[in-house]
Amino acid sequence: MALVIVSQRATNIQSPIDASLPMTCTIESSYVVDGHGEYSIRVSRLLNDPSASWLIRKRFREFVDLNNVLKEYGFNFGLPKKRILGNTDHIFMAERQKGLQTYLNTLVQHVELCNSLMVHRFLNPDNHIINYPESALQYVSMFMRSMNNMYQIIEPLFDFGWRYDKSYFIGSKAGCPKNERYLFIWCHYGLDKALGEKEIKNCLKLFKSISHPLIAPIEEVYANEHGTLTVCRFYERGSLKDYIRQTRPADGYYWKRYGPTSSIRRCDLHQIRILGCQILEALYFLYENNLVYGHLHSGNILFDFEQTQSIKLLDITNAIAGVSSKYRCYYSNLKYIHTLEQCDIYAFGRLLYELSTGEECPISLYTEFPSIIPYPVQEILSKIFIPSGTLPTLQQLLNEPLFQITYSSGFERFQLKLNTKAKEAFEEIIRKARERLENDHIKIKSAQRHLKISNHLMSDEEKLRRRRERQTKALERKFDNSFNSRDTSKSLQNSINVGPLQTASPSKVLSANTSVDNASDVPQAAPSTSPPPIVVNDTRVQFLNSIADFNLAKLKQTKTIDRSAPKL
Repeated sequence: MALVIVSQRATNIQSPIDASLPMTCTIESSYVVDGHGEYSIRVSRLLNDPSASWLIRKRFREFVDLNNVLKEYGFNFGLPKKRILGNTDHIFMAERQKGLQTYLNTLVQHVELCNSLMVHRFLNPDNHIINYPESALQYVSMFMRSMNNMYQIIEPLFDFGWRYDKSYFIGSKAGCPKNERYLFIWCHYGLDKALGEKEIKNCLKLFKSISHPLIAPIEEVYANEHGTLTVCRFYERGSLKDYIRQTRPADGYYWKRYGPTSSIRRCDLHQIRILGCQILEALYFLYENNLVYGHLHSGNILFDFEQTQSIKLLDITNAIAGVSSKYRCYYSNLKYIHTLEQCDIYAFGRLLYELSTGEECPISLYTEFPSIIPYPVQEILSKIFIPSGTLPTLQQLLNEPLFQITYSSGFERFQLKLNTKAKEAFEEIIRKARERLENDHIKIKSAQRHLKISNHLMSDEEKLRRRRERQTKALERKFDNSFNSRDTSKSLQNSINVGPLQTASPSKVLSANTSVDNASDVPQAAPSTSPPPIVVNDTRVQFLNSIADFNLAKLKQTKTIDRSAPKL
């Protein structure tokens, strides 16, 4: 059983953390508890941010349970093998810890998989105890009672989408054919929630009133203090992602439909032109009328080539609920993306990549594209996947030769008239989203700088440089101590006071038989201040004579070479 020991988590109170940000897992230690091994894992959403980090404890058996579920969806991350005997041996646990660390490193690279409920309950169990579908069903039931039971729930769709806190239900409407089914989508509020409950209801009603050939119509809307509910027609053909993965919504769970084992298909250049142009027209309509979106991806696009207008945008109410975009983990690293419109333009580039290759773009930016992508599409991607600079606008993309298409049905643009309160509400949504995105830019940049410094300090070159600096300082201290000891000995010699020896004449040289206490040569001093008699031997006599005969003019000019500096 995992135990979170971070204090704020222990009380079930946490700072709001964006679940779409990249995750890191580090096994800090392993130990034996009650005869079985446990591993202490540090989970972080942002490096160097204690509020986005927590500690869990896991047994190997829990890793096995998670791995068995992932295997059903086609994932194989290389879990270390089991061992019946000796599994608490310290050497074996250390080797297993390395294998589990590799397993976690591979797992967190799948950003979308890390947003699933099964992975969240493994890595963050204390904050995912509630039953999300059951909680959502209560709010859906409240809505149906307010509608005088016009709608009825047929069945819940478990793990239908990639968001763990978004629930789906299939329902029917009174007076409609049985084969006409409706999709109930309950969404909890996200970190970008900017409006109050009343303003949210008004914005939802505005979206409900929109009638556009490229936007999926909304049948009903509902909101309370916990989240929003939208009701729309259920489309059997599914989304553009279903078309690429050659599946349908009725084929099962999300990862069963879109896992590694699912087959893919690529769109040709003509299909990419049609789809790209229609998607840009839908986005242009929203932003030209001061509305918002920010959630473009293949799963949010209804698709049917048999219709004149092949696509319809879904989930246009996500921005009102304040939930994070699917691609936030990618563009949160890009400093030039600030607004929801720029988020959609970047997501459009990722969508073109997916249409051309059949797979999602695995990284934030591309400089060299796969050869299977048509050259006209590569030209568009090179303008979107840029390391720095300015993204093209929606109008500039529509003016590209690739998307110059004339519709036979006579498609025309039209304008919406928004009142002042509606404009202010959507401006507040845009401001809130921009503010949090810029804060994420700062946090991620700080975390990257901290990681870069840590890696630099731990590099072999840096360790060698610091070791040499320590050795150099040690040698300098050693030489300084040596010079100080020499200076001290010289100062001690120079500090010896030798009393002047008075002789009969200044030029008289002392002999070995001469005594310093001779009464005729040295006058008697006062008994109270007289020092003890000093006996002068031959060596002392020679030393005193050399001092007396010293002549500065006889010294030779010499050139001094300083060799006192330390040698490295």
